[in-house]
Amino acid sequence: MISARLPRTYDPARLAEDLDRLRTLPQAPQPGPYHDGEWTGVDLYAQGGGSGPAPQLEPFRPTPALDHAPYLAELLAGLDVPKLMVRLLTLPPGADIGEHNDAGCNPQFGSVRLHVPIRTHPDVVMVVDGERMRWQPGELWWGDFSKRHWLRNDSEVTRVHLVIDVLINDFVLGLFPPELVARWREEGTGISAYRPPLPRDDAALERFTGGFLLPNQLMPLFGGGKGLESLVDGAVAELTARDGRLVVGLNGEPACALERVAGSTFSVVGQPAGVAWEFDESAVPTVVVRGVPEDLYAAQLGFQRGPVVAEQRFPLERVAKAVS
Repeated sequence: MISARLPRTYDPARLAEDLDRLRTLPQAPQPGPYHDGEWTGVDLYAQGGGSGPAPQLEPFRPTPALDHAPYLAELLAGLDVPKLMVRLLTLPPGADIGEHNDAGCNPQFGSVRLHVPIRTHPDVVMVVDGERMRWQPGELWWGDFSKRHWLRNDSEVTRVHLVIDVLINDFVLGLFPPELVARWREEGTGISAYRPPLPRDDAALERFTGGFLLPNQLMPLFGGGKGLESLVDGAVAELTARDGRLVVGLNGEPACALERVAGSTFSVVGQPAGVAWEFDESAVPTVVVRGVPEDLYAAQLGFQRGPVVAEQRFPLERVAKAVS
């Protein structure tokens, strides 16, 4: 199954009203080398709410743009699931998005991507894994965007979709056909479900602090927003306890934060549950990555090389002192 219509329907007229309210906000070109910049969007949820000196340390929160869209805010509040990116994405007439895949949009990695079409047309062509999608305004859809997909707007209408990336919990699984959820549970390592963090306690985290060598294969996950070309040598990760979390500094700069979800297991703030740090009895971590291909650099660019790997484990080496 490549797509599924989920059991929620929204008012197309009210969606269009919110779209009109947002029309004056600036549109940002979307990342990826597979389009020419005409594919743009407005962030409605962003890490740290889209502001702050180090948003990669914070969870995804609503941005000020959502204040202009009360019906979209109501729609999102009705989806009782932790959210990652939420964007209002626009493709003008004559524009296209080349074939690519979003490797991290899969249950093993711990996230799924939902769509609500707001403005579309029969001559908008979206193909996922060779199958054309025909989604209508106000419908809620899931598509398996970890598969190859592409889009072309052959109409005279600007196509706009609300695109919602969510973590996986019981609520969102309850929206899906049971046979699809059963299949996900049997694939690879199964579903990586969201786990809420334990109460914050700096004192309990001190044993997990220190410096560790982070291999270059993992840098696309923990690079702190730096360009890929700056990540290929790996880095020294310095873990410090701050505000009840572990902050990961790379070569002296904060890159991400870890929250404890079990005794010695930590999730990465703002990332799906398929990425975890597991510490052994000596407080040395192994980074566990589930449900993505080995080449994370290519995957981040949208071009998967090789098959999805059920589980990859990266034991880190402790260093006496982090270098800057």
